[in-house]
Amino acid sequence: MYKIIENSYDSFKENRIKERAFAYDLWLTLVEEWSNSPMLDMSEIGQTYEGKPIHQIKFGIGPIHICAWSQMHGDEATATMAIADILRLLSNTSKELLQLREKLHQNITLFILPRLNADGAERWTRETALGIDMNRDAIQKYSAEAKILSQWAQEIKPVFSFNLHDQHRLYSVGKTPHQTHIALLATTGDENGTWTESRLRAGKLANRLTKIAHNIYPNKIAKWTDEYNARAFGDYFQGQNFGLILLESGGASWDLEKQSLRKTNACLLLDALYAISNNEWQKEEISTYESLLTNERNIFDIKLTNAPLSKENKMARADIGLNIVEEFMDGKIHYAWTIEEIGDLQFFHGLTEMDASNYELYDHNNLKKGEPYSSMQMNEKGKMVFNLIEYTNKINK
Repeated sequence: MYKIIENSYDSFKENRIKERAFAYDLWLTLVEEWSNSPMLDMSEIGQTYEGKPIHQIKFGIGPIHICAWSQMHGDEATATMAIADILRLLSNTSKELLQLREKLHQNITLFILPRLNADGAERWTRETALGIDMNRDAIQKYSAEAKILSQWAQEIKPVFSFNLHDQHRLYSVGKTPHQTHIALLATTGDENGTWTESRLRAGKLANRLTKIAHNIYPNKIAKWTDEYNARAFGDYFQGQNFGLILLESGGASWDLEKQSLRKTNACLLLDALYAISNNEWQKEEISTYESLLTNERNIFDIKLTNAPLSKENKMARADIGLNIVEEFMDGKIHYAWTIEEIGDLQFFHGLTEMDASNYELYDHNNLKKGEPYSSMQMNEKGKMVFNLIEYTNKINK
């Protein structure tokens, strides 16, 4: 089913969303359209700390309850974009994927809370307006958003639940040079990591998604460590028998706006809903999922080996790890560069790697860790061999 959905993706992609930090006005437009769809049931179930509405979107009349939410961290919007695509499909009346829509409508009831942390989304911050990481607020529920999420799920009693996130784009699959594109986790619900009936449901479905994702991104699928964290909603909901799957979007090379991962999210989630609707997930084991390597931080955007640190002292050399950094200004994400690490980086990898043993600094007297850089040029025998602007241009394409 995944391939069929993927081949039809352009027919239901929400083309008005082009970037992760899309405008709040556009979001309100989409909410209004969803509320007017005869296929969707839209309701306001609460408000954020600053009074922004938290909307539930409901689809289907089936007996299998499924819930999903996105952007509990305000600066993690890839899944929100994917949800907009999914809702465009589910609210459509065209013949495209009609059998899929009808099967889902009859067999499942899907409950979605998109853009849950709307205050953080507007600021492009991880935390709520009160500075609370709501994914560490599952027990005390100090934040209004955590209270709403918990009460909502308790009322739904989902068989499966999807906790949708973005992770840092430079996580690696284990200690390999492969950038993690998608990470999964069938969370544990207790300190012993017990494979309860709830976790096994999640694990079997994660197994299916792992196999699909491996075909799309070979060697670039990882899982999070399943160390128990009682304050995290994933672990808490697994303990509540909610079949919790964590799905995280990592990085995809120079696709910094994660549009390729958005497509994968939308298609994976739709395939998962299909597998739940006809019980195909029950045929799965968990061995493929269990064999996944865990996320590690083992990658730089650019790694320069034995690079010059000083223009004057040609003996001053070390490995350099350069990374892209984001800054949110005027409603937009702006990108810059920083030197993340200087020293012995032989056990790390770079998405781009160069042996800089014969390079010389051209436009800086000294390089410093933690400094922002918009330009950096290095020459070899009078010829420019490294120009940071070239990589900046890739970002801005």
